Amino acid sequence: MKNKKKLLGMTLKFLVLILLVGFFASDIIELTYSVVTQSTPDVTITINNNGTRLQEGSLFGDELWYPGKEKNGIIRIHNQYKSIKVSNLGIDVDLKHINKAYGWDEVYDSFIENMRLTITRGKLTAFDKNILKDKSLGELLAISSNESKNGLMLPVEDQFTIRKNDFVDLKYTLLMDKNSGNELQNLTADISFHINLHQNLINDGSGNDNDRDKKKPVIKEPGEDDEELLLIPNDLTPQGTPHWAHNCIVTLLRHGIISGYPDGSIRPDQPITRAESAVLIAKALKIEEENKIFSGYIDPLPKWARGYIIAVSERDIFAGYPMKRFKANRNISREEMVTVLIKGFEKELLADTELSFSDREDIGDWAIEYVKAGVGHQILSGYPDGSFSPKSPITRAEAFTIICKLLGLHDEHM
Repeated sequence: MKNKKKLLGMTLKFLVLILLVGFFASDIIELTYSVVTQSTPDVTITINNNGTRLQEGSLFGDELWYPGKEKNGIIRIHNQYKSIKVSNLGIDVDLKHINKAYGWDEVYDSFIENMRLTITRGKLTAFDKNILKDKSLGELLAISSNESKNGLMLPVEDQFTIRKNDFVDLKYTLLMDKNSGNELQNLTADISFHINLHQNLINDGSGNDNDRDKKKPVIKEPGEDDEELLLIPNDLTPQGTPHWAHNCIVTLLRHGIISGYPDGSIRPDQPITRAESAVLIAKALKIEEENKIFSGYIDPLPKWARGYIIAVSERDIFAGYPMKRFKANRNISREEMVTVLIKGFEKELLADTELSFSDREDIGDWAIEYVKAGVGHQILSGYPDGSFSPKSPITRAEAFTIICKLLGLHDEHM
């Protein structure tokens, strides 16, 4: 009996000890979590559940700046909307206080040239992915009234996803070049941070697929001479000036090959995804959807594009990535798009065509013959600087223009 009481006493002491350790340990964990998560970011961007965005704070801060000054901080992006893929970053600059000995334009031009930004992605205290390295603010400008200033498109490998009800932290370093002039002494500014997300909405697994499931047609069924029934998206004539691909896009709208987003926009300068490309090519070639239980790919395909992806894959127009992945929400590169288009439209390969692109060595071996065919058939051209940029994402407008040429519709508006 005595031993039983002793054993019971020891057991009770042991249980009390466990409870005390657990109590203090939970306090320590809670305190650590509190310290880490309650640290205030310099800039907070909240993507609300209706898709609107709210930004608080400025990268620049309130203090006066001077050549050589550096500031480190955190940009926190909270996402309460659908899962999004961020492919483009930009900034907007509003000078507040400048040296009055210099003109505003002079100070502004010097400012965007001499301010450098570096960004590393992570969460809380862990940052391991450098996505911007010593970029000038001039390279990152996003100005709605200027089509040439639309931020910086991230390389595919640096684009990132933020799931619904999650957040991402971007650690930044803002530096004013120490060799900049006196015009940047004692200067203050507001620097707003922009992210492109509307083009890259992806399925978050909640059963609500991409917005294209609910898309409304931008085009009615016009008669042959019923031009007024064609609803021209507003973003084809920004500031009253027609987009460079305006006529091609309107022609494809009229033929029912493309349609816009639920808000009535076309977003011509945004990159086009692999899923969008599959749908576009299938419609252009009048290929019907193939609805099968097994798609041939192990990664999920969005409902609105699944049948078309299966159809163009079975015709060997599209090929997936290793391990049977399609990567539907990945932006398609220029060399990939040219390859699938030449395959789909069965254009003859022209091996003897000479490529004069300054970056022709960057074109993948698997794509080189298809790029030559595109050039040889006069459906493909490079940029004004002589480059082709094979690894860069192709924009919707660029893809639409090539389709327009391949369909022989280009002459309708030349």
